[in-house]
Amino acid sequence: MDPATVNSEIVTPVIVNPQAAVPIASATPNPALADLQDIIHPDPIGAWPWAIGYWLVLGLVIALITLLVIWLRKRARDFAPKKAAKQLLNQLDKQAPSYVSDVNSLLKRTAMSYLSRDAIASLDGEAWATWLDSYLPAPKRQRIGHLLAKRHQPTPLTLAETNELHELAKAWLASKATLSAPEPNLVQAKGYVQAKCQAPIQPAGTKQPEAQC
Repeated sequence: MDPATVNSEIVTPVIVNPQAAVPIASATPNPALADLQDIIHPDPIGAWPWAIGYWLVLGLVIALITLLVIWLRKRARDFAPKKAAKQLLNQLDKQAPSYVSDVNSLLKRTAMSYLSRDAIASLDGEAWATWLDSYLPAPKRQRIGHLLAKRHQPTPLTLAETNELHELAKAWLASKATLSAPEPNLVQAKGYVQAKCQAPIQPAGTKQPEAQC
C-alpha cells in the first residue's frame, strides 16, 4: 500500500452524515417556556414618606428655631428701655445746668422700667450710687455717685466731668446684666440711713440741749 494513501486515510476523517453534526434549532416553541413572564423589577425607592429619623431631626430643628425666635424677641423686649434711654442720653445738652439732674432722672426712669417704683424711687445718695456701681465694670465704679451728687451744688460740672458722667451713664445702660431690686437692708447695712436725732450726753444737773439733726 502506498504510504501517502495510508496517511490521507488517517488524517482525513470520514463524515458519514454532515447534516447530523450541526443541530438545527426547532422552530416550534417550547410549551414549558410559554407560561414564563418577563422579570419584574422592584419600584425605585422614593424620598417620601420619610423615615422616623428624618421626622425626629425635623422636629428638633423646628423646636430649636422656635426657641431661638422666642429668646431673641424676649431679649429685644428686655433691652428696649435701655436702648431708648441711650438715644435720650445722646440728645441731652451737656452744657445745660440741669445736665446732671437730667442724667440722674434718666437712669431712675430706666431702672423703674424694669423694677417697681417703690424699689427705686426711694434710693438716693450713696445707696443709689452703690446700686448703680453694681452694674458697672469694676474700673468704672466709685465715680458715678460723686458726679451725680453735684446736681445739688451750684457749681456746674467741668467739661471733663460732664464727659465722664456721660460715659458712665452709657456704660450702665450698656450692661447686659439683669437688674434686681436692692436688698431691703442695703441702706442700713451701708449706713446710708440718717441717724435718729439724739441729744448729746451732758453731766447730771445741767440743762439738756435740744436734739440736733
